[in-house]
Amino acid sequence: MITIAAVGDIMPGGILAGIDDGYASKEVFDVLNKADIRVGTLETAIGDEPTFYEEKMKRMADVIYAKDHDVVKLQQLSIDIVSLANNHFFDLGPKGAEHTIQLLDEMGIKHIGAGKNLEEAQRPVVETINGKKVTFLAFCDWRNETVGWCPFASEESAGVNPMNDDYVVKEIKKYKSQSDYVVVMPHWGIEHTWTTTNHVYSLAKTMIKAGADLILGSHPHRVQPIVNCKNASVAYSMGNFLFPDRLITKPRSTYYSETPIDLSSLPVTDAYPYVEQITYKKWKPLARVGMIVNTELSENTVNSSYKLTLMGEDGVLTLLDDTKKTDQILKRRGKLLRMNTYPVFYLIERYWIAVLRKIGLKV
Repeated sequence: MITIAAVGDIMPGGILAGIDDGYASKEVFDVLNKADIRVGTLETAIGDEPTFYEEKMKRMADVIYAKDHDVVKLQQLSIDIVSLANNHFFDLGPKGAEHTIQLLDEMGIKHIGAGKNLEEAQRPVVETINGKKVTFLAFCDWRNETVGWCPFASEESAGVNPMNDDYVVKEIKKYKSQSDYVVVMPHWGIEHTWTTTNHVYSLAKTMIKAGADLILGSHPHRVQPIVNCKNASVAYSMGNFLFPDRLITKPRSTYYSETPIDLSSLPVTDAYPYVEQITYKKWKPLARVGMIVNTELSENTVNSSYKLTLMGEDGVLTLLDDTKKTDQILKRRGKLLRMNTYPVFYLIERYWIAVLRKIGLKV
């Protein structure tokens, strides 16, 4: 049997910049250390002297980055593999992406899902664990309405591995023929929703049919259900993991001050506005909840369970004490995802959300 611990989005900077200990509880480390291997999504660029990607700045998009030193947190958390297939990995441009990959290589942290060309971006990590070969793949959705804009790798240009359906199926089939297990890490869905999109629902089924044994989703910044199928498991979204609050500056780029700043003196936002001054960007309460997915892979079954985590406003990551309400929501949504009528539910829910927003209610 093989055990995998998977976590959601990681951005080790923000208000935790330069902090090397005390940012996660012993219980969090204990859960991670019980697994044979640990994986997560590094949803940030890394660089001490950032040059923001010109194309992204033209679009006035959210720019996220952490400083070099803070990558050490990945080592401390014993993260073995990170997916780079996301919409923020290139926020410091191709040079920033190359620098990040170099840092990860120097620290012995393996990576998937991005590179200086498509050949590098599609390259998997293959691990032999307890005598079994496990292939890890990562893809980023290309839809502007879901993940926004980011560069996609081509034969001659740097970018992330594109999540085009036919291409994903081809890659899964290819590596399933060479491996005992295939683990797929897609960046997909719509941010800040409990609801898996119809496309994600359909693509997950397609991935399993193609040979995926475990699917570990990210991007929505909110936990979504885990569904255990007959011989596969899908975690639709693991939410945020180590992704603290941060400072932003004009237009809405991550900011690090060279001198101490009194956070209580700053304007505060939990949204994504364009700002004219240094602003304290805080996560909404539901985005503070993450998920450590624990999966057991054996010859006859694939079974996943989870522990919920909480990123406190003090920047400390702990296991969530009271999980009852979240567990109930995830359980109900999981039941819906097992039904063939899920696409109908999705359309109805999106309709009512649009109606509520039109009359001015926050949902």
